[in-house]
Amino acid sequence: MARSGPRLIAECEPQHALLLAWPFSGSDWHPVLAAIQQEYAALIRTVLRYQAVYLLVQPGDSSAADAFGEVDGLVLIEARYNDTWCRDFGPIMVEQSNRLLALDFLFDGWGGRYRSDLDNRINSTLARHPEFSAVSFQKRKQVLEGGAIDGNGRGQLLVNRYWLRQRMTASSEADALDSLRTTLGVDEILSIDIPPLDGDETDGHIDTLARWARPDCIAYQSLIDNNKNNNLKEQLHKLNEIENVAIDFVELPCPEDLPTGLPASYANFVLINHAVLVPAYGSTVDQQALERIAALFPDRSAESVDARVLIQQGGGPHCASMQIPALHQNTYST
Repeated sequence: MARSGPRLIAECEPQHALLLAWPFSGSDWHPVLAAIQQEYAALIRTVLRYQAVYLLVQPGDSSAADAFGEVDGLVLIEARYNDTWCRDFGPIMVEQSNRLLALDFLFDGWGGRYRSDLDNRINSTLARHPEFSAVSFQKRKQVLEGGAIDGNGRGQLLVNRYWLRQRMTASSEADALDSLRTTLGVDEILSIDIPPLDGDETDGHIDTLARWARPDCIAYQSLIDNNKNNNLKEQLHKLNEIENVAIDFVELPCPEDLPTGLPASYANFVLINHAVLVPAYGSTVDQQALERIAALFPDRSAESVDARVLIQQGGGPHCASMQIPALHQNTYST
C-alpha cells in the first residue's frame, strides 16, 4: 500500500542539486576569507563533476562569479544570509503524493548562539526562485536543524536525544520525538544520547556522530575519549535490540592528532549522485577514513575534500551543504 503521508527522502537517493552558500566578508569567515573561498571552490568543482550546485551568493558580491565564470551546472542564487551552514537552515525535503515538499523549519542559530534572522528566511527566498518552481514549500513552526536528523529512506530516523533536549525545550522528549515522527513521515526513531564533540556548538548533531551508510548499516565516528567511545558503541549496538531492527556498524577512525577543540568527524561525509565526499582535516588518518568510507559505498566514487578551514568554525562539508532531491508546482503555505 502506498504511503499517504510524507516520507523523508534519504541523502543516498538521486539528487537534483547540492545547495551551498558562498563565504563572504561580513561573516565569521572574514579573517580567513581567501582560504575558505578556495576550499569552497574546490568542493564545488568536485560536486559539479557529478551534479548541479545551487550556490547562495550575497547581493552585489561578484567573487563567486569571478572564481567560476560560466560553468555548466552552477546556479548562483542571490540572497542575504548570516552564515554558510546550509544543512541547518536549508529545506528538509519529503516526498508526499509523488510531489517534492520542502519543509521550512525555524532556525534559531543553534539555540540562540548566533544571529540567524537572515538564514531563517532563506527557504522563502528559494520558494520564489525559478529553480524551485516544481517544489512545494511549507512553513513549520518548530525548530529543526537538518544536521540533527538522518533518515535511511525506509522509515527509520537516527537522532541524538542529547540535542533534542537542548533544542526542543517546549516539549517533553516523547512529544518531541512524536512530532518528528509525524512531520517527517518516519515509522521508527532510533536514538542515542551522547554529548557533543569538543568544539561542537550544535549540541550534538547526529551528522557528527553517526550516519546511515545503507538502510541497514550505520557508520559512526570513533571518539578520542575511550569511555565516551565505548558509550557510543554500546548505545548504537543496543539499537539492534529493537524489534525489526538489524543494523551493521562500521567505526570510522579518530583524527586524534588534530588540535583539541576541533569537532572533526568523518561521519560528516556528503552523498551526491555517484559519489561520496569525505572530509580531510590534515590528519594522518585522513586516508584511512577515505578508504573505509569508500568500502561502504562500492558503487560510488570516494572523493577526498579539504575541510581544514571549515573545521576551524566547527563544521565539515555535510554541515555546509543540503541536498535537493530529484523528484518531480510550487506553493508556499504557512
